[in-house]
This record gives sequence, structure tokens and C-alpha cells, in this order.
Amino acid sequence: MPAIAALGPSQTFSERAAQAYCAKHSEYTAIRLYPTIRKTVAAVGGECERGVLPIENMVDGHVELVLDLLLHSQLLIVDELVLPVEFACVANCRTREEITRVYAQFATQGQCLEFLDTLHTARVVTTASNGESLDLVRKGTPGEAALVPQHAVAGSGFKLVVDNVGDFGNNQTRFVALGSREVPYVKGTAYKTSLVVVEGMDRPGMLAEILGAFARRSVNLVSIMSRPTKESLGSYHFFIDIEGHGAEPRIEETLAEVQKHNFVRSLGSYPRAPSL
Repeated sequence: MPAIAALGPSQTFSERAAQAYCAKHSEYTAIRLYPTIRKTVAAVGGECERGVLPIENMVDGHVELVLDLLLHSQLLIVDELVLPVEFACVANCRTREEITRVYAQFATQGQCLEFLDTLHTARVVTTASNGESLDLVRKGTPGEAALVPQHAVAGSGFKLVVDNVGDFGNNQTRFVALGSREVPYVKGTAYKTSLVVVEGMDRPGMLAEILGAFARRSVNLVSIMSRPTKESLGSYHFFIDIEGHGAEPRIEETLAEVQKHNFVRSLGSYPRAPSL
């Protein structure tokens, strides 16, 4: 039975994304949870055939570690999913005024700042994951609370549950599914392609030339993100998402032009997730 790797522990948004991927692709039914993003990526192609990881949040932007790991692995993006992200506060006390400590994953904190500001006397303790936050408050003492995924609080039995504590009611996270084989091109399907471009000779106008190659052929750029190469100061990789499949002639022509002066690697072409 082919398995899917996802970032654990249980009750995280990553596990929920893996469940959604299983529902979309019925041949996958087993989900294995790993404690870190690095171990999740390492499992793909070995213990698991696929991996599901968050790559971009509407509020916080791209998950930089995932971009860096993709660059240095041979894995490809084979699919994407977009999930709503909703948070709740659960506590071992009956009122907000009694809360003295709040467990929250670092990214969750940044997406629930307005609510945290209302807990004037509470100390925020950073955790590695939303699942860890939930585990800690379950084992905790009166006065402890946690910011956790909304879907994780049903039937939780906490004395205090405050729903929808996120700063943005329409918050979303984009997840990608990783595999080792290209997705075949099916005409009529809406695709995205993710690329990494490393500038060749650094000179004025180089980035404009790269972007112009896409514009001249009406290839829509969905996003562009720069990351340091970690080889020298001021040297960058550019992660670019475009609409379309790498097998389409206009995209092949564009990449051929960009590759004349730059290193270009495709991170995969995959079906575009529908908007929520």
C-alpha cells in the first residue's frame, strides 16, 4: 500500500492536507507522520511514495525551508492543495482572564496576534507544531491554554474554547505533494509549473530580462520568491511559479531563452488547485 509522508504530530494542518490528498487519490490510504520537515522530505522515495508539505501561507508567505529542501533534492511537485486555516484557543480554565500561559507554534502566533494581544498577562510559549501545543495543554494545569487548529477541538472537553481566533477569516495555506516522477500533460487541464532560476553573470537588467522572456509569450507569473544561494553574499536563487505545463511549446521556448544565460531547473508541473 503506497504511503504518504506528512509533518506531524496528529491534528496538524499537514495531516489534514494529507487526508485531503488521500481523498483525491484513492490509491493512497496510509499516512505516516514525521517530526520535522527535513525528515518528511527524506521519507519520500523510501518509506513513502508521496509527501505532503506546506509551502505557502496567505499571511506568512512561503515556507523557506521547504523551498531550500526542494532545491537540493531530486523530488518534484506533483500536485497542490489549498486548505482553509482556522484557529481556536482552548484552555484549562473558564475565562480568558485566568489564562497565564499560552502554547502556540511560531507561525500560528503570527497569524493570531490580535487575539494574543487580548491576553495581557499570559506568557506565550513557542512550540514546534500545532499538535505539540494541543498535547501540552491536554497534559497541563489550570490556567494553561493553546492556539490549535479549529478542526482539532471538536469534543475536546476543555473548559474554555474560543473559536476563530485568527487575524484573517479567509486565511489559507497551499500544500504541495512531492514525488519522484513527472506529471503527464493532459490537454485541457489547468497546470502550474514551479521553477528555480539562478542568475548567470550578475549585471543590471538581468532579472528584467528573465521576467521579460515570460511576458513576451504571455506566460503568467503567479509568484516569485528570492532565496540566498548560501554560496556568497548577494547571490540568489529565484523561485518562480507560472501558469501552464512545462510541455507546452510557449513555456519550452521561454525556458530555452532564459537558459541561455542562467541555470534553470523545473521543480515540477502539476494540476492547479481550485480557488477556495
